[in-house]
Amino acid sequence: MKKIVTGLLTLGIVGGLTVNTASAAVLGDDYPITLKKSAPDSMVDNWTMYNRECVSFVAWRLHAQNHFELPVGFGSAWQWGSQAKSRGYRVDNTPSVGSVAWFGAGHVAWVAEVSGDNVVIEEYNYNYNHNYYRRTVNTRDVSGFIHFKDVGTKATTANTTPKQASPNKRIAIGSNVRFSGVYQVNVVNVAKNSVASDKLSGGKPTTLNLIDAVPLDETNANGIKAGNQVLSVGDYFKVNGTYRVLAIDKASNGMKVKIGAYETWLDINQATVV
Repeated sequence: MKKIVTGLLTLGIVGGLTVNTASAAVLGDDYPITLKKSAPDSMVDNWTMYNRECVSFVAWRLHAQNHFELPVGFGSAWQWGSQAKSRGYRVDNTPSVGSVAWFGAGHVAWVAEVSGDNVVIEEYNYNYNHNYYRRTVNTRDVSGFIHFKDVGTKATTANTTPKQASPNKRIAIGSNVRFSGVYQVNVVNVAKNSVASDKLSGGKPTTLNLIDAVPLDETNANGIKAGNQVLSVGDYFKVNGTYRVLAIDKASNGMKVKIGAYETWLDINQATVV
């Protein structure tokens, strides 16, 4: 059985972002080019969010259009509602342009237009492919609207044209999947002999994302087995074997599998159907 030792991780911050301001309405994919063109989860933005995730896009849009800087610590999308309330921000069922549409299952989006019971939202990674998306939803389908610093309602069109996301790979409950990536240990839990990876978790891990260390191989950054097989924060690893998908949460890009002794929620984008 692999042993776990503890350690620390410091995230780098991406700088040099530029802003094209506008007062409201559908703006298109104005996400910074440095974040947009990089592989998903390969960079960390100014708000400590991984690039091309829903939370990173919304943090950027709040900065660029609302002139509001999201405080560090909001974490995964499912936490935003409770985090906002605990910090004194209004969370209700009344949308406004510039408010954040929060889905309790684990997704956030920026409200571009309000029309009766419907809102037009702009977002990233709705369809599991880490791309821009725009859609109309009924307010009843939204867990709440977070009002950090709403903007006006005058329409301004961006120069970029939205591109509809393509369908994600067909992973369903009951599918057998494998994980072919090389992942870095970001969290260790000695008591449970388990680890978690930001990339494999789809964001900052919680206890729901812990992986039994037994089936894992310690590797170098290129995925070649190496080291003493004692996983520490900062080490790299691969997940051996194939696993049956037990549950899927579309809004958060999550799927549940059992690896070793534990059931765990991981990013569906990291898996491939066998």
